[in-house]
Amino acid sequence: MVMSQRRIIWPKLDEVTFNDLVESLLVREFTRDGMIAMAVDGRGGDGGIDVDVRARRTEQLIHVFQLKYFPEGFSGGHVNRRSQIQGSLLEALKLTPPPPLWTLVVPRKVTVKERQAVRKMRKGHPVRIEFMTPPELDNLLAKHPDIERRFTIDREVEILSVFKREEAALVKAGDLRSELNRMSDRLHGRSEYWGAAFSVGPDGTPVESFFPKRADAGEREPLGLNLTLGFSPDDNDLKKRFEMALKFGPIEPVKLPARVIQSLEKVGPEWFSETLEGIALQLGPAGDAHLPLPVRVDVRDESDHVRATLRGTTTALAAGYGGTTVDVKLEGGVSQRWMLPSSVKEPGSVTFETSFIGSSARDIRRALRFLERSDGAGIFGLSVDGAKPILLTFAPSRMSPHDPRFVAFIDDLCFLEDHFELSLHLPAQTDRSDLLWARIMRLLIEGYATAHPFNRTYGATLDGTRDPGLDMLLSDGQAAVIQESSFALQLFGERLEIDRIAYYSHHVLVDEASTARDALANGTAAGMKISLRPIDGLPWVIYVPAALEASGRTTVITQPWNLEGLSEHPGYSRLPNRLGNQSTVEA
Repeated sequence: MVMSQRRIIWPKLDEVTFNDLVESLLVREFTRDGMIAMAVDGRGGDGGIDVDVRARRTEQLIHVFQLKYFPEGFSGGHVNRRSQIQGSLLEALKLTPPPPLWTLVVPRKVTVKERQAVRKMRKGHPVRIEFMTPPELDNLLAKHPDIERRFTIDREVEILSVFKREEAALVKAGDLRSELNRMSDRLHGRSEYWGAAFSVGPDGTPVESFFPKRADAGEREPLGLNLTLGFSPDDNDLKKRFEMALKFGPIEPVKLPARVIQSLEKVGPEWFSETLEGIALQLGPAGDAHLPLPVRVDVRDESDHVRATLRGTTTALAAGYGGTTVDVKLEGGVSQRWMLPSSVKEPGSVTFETSFIGSSARDIRRALRFLERSDGAGIFGLSVDGAKPILLTFAPSRMSPHDPRFVAFIDDLCFLEDHFELSLHLPAQTDRSDLLWARIMRLLIEGYATAHPFNRTYGATLDGTRDPGLDMLLSDGQAAVIQESSFALQLFGERLEIDRIAYYSHHVLVDEASTARDALANGTAAGMKISLRPIDGLPWVIYVPAALEASGRTTVITQPWNLEGLSEHPGYSRLPNRLGNQSTVEA
């Protein structure tokens, strides 16, 4: 690999590195917003595709990238390479339907004549041709620096064999373990009474903790700290968190930066004693890992009637000089922190957080209703491990309302869970396409017609026979209803499938109409493939005939998606048989 100051020089790469690097960049960049990109293994013939981009839910082909390792370009003495480009483009155009966008990726800028030559190769096909060259590839590198680092890292192994410490280079699987064992043995040899554990945090901070080897360690070899703190007015929040950790116990670590530590002296034996300067100190939870306990949380009204309940487990417990902190994780992704004072004269508090990731739609809907009924409530009850509930009364407060679009999305998912009798667990990331396809699937099941979001073509094959309907289709176009035996949606790891779906358009045209008419006239049309496309960028209208009939509807009236914050299909307002502008279209 050739590079200069960590900058990749594309024409100097070898072919394998060029292909691997570009595929990594394209797959990373175009797997987003409802799309998924995949590198195609070309050993068996790639069909004009090196990387394809498809709609995640329907697998519709959106974009094709063709990689050509032509570091010298494809002009002059290399003009014969243009036939390779044309072959790959024509192979891609044989797909049904053909890709609407085809991009040639090369390691050198293309000339104006090269660009013109490639665009002439489409020969009337309605495919947009674009080019990706070093400037565009450099932009992708800038967006994904981790990929650049992976392809430019220069692994240098420090030579330590002269010191008989080869394992200190840490290049073999067991080297780190050997070095840690060496250090641990030396640490444990420092004292008869105290052992030490050590680690390095993600930020590089070393952490050392001590444990007694003997029950009388604290008496025979006492360890102590003398600490003086000084908080400035800018440290009020830090001071408050530190004081709360001392009072109610430290659930999360509280880190004191060096600026607030006026003095810190470790007092004890020689191996422990020292006066430290310019260091940070962290106050954290002590003891073994927390053992979860079952909990129940109630929302109560002033008459002590339970209005809503969620169950869960404790995730952390801590105690300080003035009370106890209990963290709980409840159904549907609701977390609470209870701060319970030791004195009944002091007020307690309950705080909320939500993270719905991993919860099913039903559980999330329960959690949303719990939160809704908590809004303005004044009494909460907490029961831990079946014990009598601890009640906290506090001034009612207004909670931030949840995004109506998210609430509607969860309601759609619950509908699908009930219909398909399964659970849909919310992943870490969702996008607009998840909301859209959940709504579309619900509309189809409920017996409505709606717009397909993508302007797809529908393929057909001629048998060579002429008839008036076909002549009309190839001349002026006509209405069309096309049915498929099933429709499937991949959503959150589950396959949702419904039987027989219909695609309707009041006016479709054939992309290859002129060629097809000539072929019919010459008797050579048998086996010819044509592509049907709704006129003027209008969408296909999709519906489930059985569901439409079961709902009692006899006409196809297109319903809007009606998703807050998400625009309808650009062609929806021009559909003649949409809601609010109805014309009779028999189902």
